[in-house]
Order: sequence, then C-alpha cells, then structure tokens
Amino acid sequence: MADSTRSPLTAADVMTTRPRTCSAHSTVLEASVLFQDVNCGAVPVIDAGRPIGILTDRDVALAVADNPDLGNRPVAEFMSKDVISIAPDAFLEEVAALFGQHGVHRLLVVDAAGLLQGIIAWSDLAPHVSDASFGRMVGEVDERP
Repeated sequence: MADSTRSPLTAADVMTTRPRTCSAHSTVLEASVLFQDVNCGAVPVIDAGRPIGILTDRDVALAVADNPDLGNRPVAEFMSKDVISIAPDAFLEEVAALFGQHGVHRLLVVDAAGLLQGIIAWSDLAPHVSDASFGRMVGEVDERP
C-alpha cells in the first residue's frame, strides 16, 4: 500500500548531483573525453559556477563533417546557449512539463543564486512517473525539431 504521507519527489531527488562540467574555452576534445569518462551524453558549460550552455554528444556528432579540426575548437562554438533550468525544489510534474514544453532531453538544476546543482535527463524520470505520463512527455520531446 502506498504511503499517503510521503512528500512528492522533487528535481533534487532525481538529479545527478555534481555533474562534470567544462568552460566555454575547453576544447571539444576535452568535453568528449568527459562523455566517455563518465558515460554521459551532455556536459554543462559553466562560468563561475553558473551554467552558460550545454554541449551534447549530438552537438559534436553534427559538427564533425564540417569541422575537421573539431577537437581543437572551443566548446563555445558548438554548445547550446539556450539552457533550460529548474529549481531543486520543483516537483516532478513541473520537471516533466518543462521537458515537454521545451523539447529538450536534459534540464540543468540551479539554485536561487543561479549556481549549477545538478542535471536531469528525461530518462531519469521514468522510474518516478506513470507510464502514461512518461510516454506523453517523450512524445512531446520527440515532436520537437
């Protein structure tokens, strides 16, 4: 039987804490090594602890053909600058809604001072939401270009 006194889960409950990060001046090769070392598909780009972008393995894959010197180029040239973030105390319903609303696969979790606290991939929600809710959210995310 479910415990009705249990508090709803928040972003802080499901996020990956202290994700590996890089700066805008880091090379794409340095960021790619992070993808491999920590088995992730995204690296938040920070300046003084505040997120200014995110570089994904997809960003790198799409840039390879047009940039033979990609590994030596700065992350700033290829990162997504429109970072979608959420507060650590946001409930999972709000997290799911942001994924669908913005069509992203990851959200950065930032505190009131704007400092990076963690990252949430949409797949991190799967164990915590209903199959129908998760399916709806994935459908909304995948509909985006």
